[in-house]
Amino acid sequence: RLIRDEVDRICDLVDHMGMFSDDAPVRRDAVNIHQVLDHVLQISKNGFGRHTRFVANFDPSLPAVRGDRDQLVQVFLNLVKNAVEASLDEAGEVVMETSYRHGVRFAAPGTHERVHLPLAISVTDSGSGITDKVLNRIFEPFYTTKDKGKGTGLGLSMAYSLVEQSGGQIDVASRPDEGTRFDLYLPITN
Repeated sequence: RLIRDEVDRICDLVDHMGMFSDDAPVRRDAVNIHQVLDHVLQISKNGFGRHTRFVANFDPSLPAVRGDRDQLVQVFLNLVKNAVEASLDEAGEVVMETSYRHGVRFAAPGTHERVHLPLAISVTDSGSGITDKVLNRIFEPFYTTKDKGKGTGLGLSMAYSLVEQSGGQIDVASRPDEGTRFDLYLPITN
């Protein structure tokens, strides 16, 4: 069932590849973020993250986010896959957390408005971290530090684009030898 669901989701995502154009319509439905994250964890534990320890610290009282379920699954799959690859040793750990942050507002791109994005999701790895030089380019399309043939440089770029299209924000913080943390801030449904 998991494989069938993933194939259907990927087919739907490919059908909507126009998402990278500025005039593509964006679906914004009420999405239970914990169902998305549980799905991502299930895929990860049964596939590329078999040898990784996953920790889920979820706030069960969160309201639904406004977005596209399939795109959110893709965003978190990309982030978790990168976190797993950064934490490849036997003691590797990926921590996912959700929380509600009162009063969190961001400047909306191209406007003078401030957008309320109270739902926060973080993905943290126990890897070796990222240098400032790489950190400055991490969301650029086709930029990768992975060995040839192991990465396309599109995963984080796609995640950034999809989060931005859903009206959210994504930030990254990292230091060499201290791991990396991605923080996503998403709008909630009214």
